[in-house]
Amino acid sequence: MKKIFALFLIAIITLASVAMAAKKTVRIARLPILVQQNTLDYETSVTLETKLARAVKFPVNEEIQIVEYVPPKKASEKLNKIWQKMYAKNKNSNIDNAIKRLADNLKADLVILPILHQYYQSETDSDDNSGKFLSSKVSAEMIIYDKTTGNFIKKEAERDFNDSYNKFGTAAHLAGECFDQLIQDTQLIHIIRTRRG
Repeated sequence: MKKIFALFLIAIITLASVAMAAKKTVRIARLPILVQQNTLDYETSVTLETKLARAVKFPVNEEIQIVEYVPPKKASEKLNKIWQKMYAKNKNSNIDNAIKRLADNLKADLVILPILHQYYQSETDSDDNSGKFLSSKVSAEMIIYDKTTGNFIKKEAERDFNDSYNKFGTAAHLAGECFDQLIQDTQLIHIIRTRRG
C-alpha cells in the first residue's frame, strides 16, 4: 500500500512539473544598481545586488525553467550603447524609451532597473562629547518595464537617520531597508508568475 501511495505521489509531482514546464518562460533583464550620487562601497553593493538577485530567483528554476535571466553585465552594456545613441540624437531623451528599446533588443519580458539616487553618511563628534553623531540619507527607486503590457511600474523608497551613532542608522543599513521596501512594493514575484500565464 505504501509503495502504491509513493508511486501515486511521484506521478502527481511529475505531472505538475510537466504542466509548469509547459508554461511560458519569462525572460528577465535585471540591470545592476545605477548609483547616481556619491559612491557605493563594495560590501553594500554586493549585499544589495544579492538581495535583488534573490528577489527574482525561483528555487526550482533549473528543473522547470520558470525564468531565463539575462546577465546583468550584458544588460548594462546594451543599455549603455542604446542610451549613448539616443542621447547623441536627442539630448532630451529619457530612460523609459531606452528601457523599452533594451527590452526589444534583448527579447526580455521584464526589465528591472534599480536606482540609488542618494547614498550619504557623515559622522561627527557630538557637542557634549558623548560619542559620535550619525547623519545618513538614502533614496532609491525601482523601475520595472513589462513588455507584455507596455507598462512601467515605478516605486520609490527613502530613509534618513540623524542621531547618536547606531549601526541601524548607517547608510548601508538604510539602503537595505529601502531595497526591501522596493522589492515588496513592486511585487516582483507576483509579476513574474502573472507573466508565466
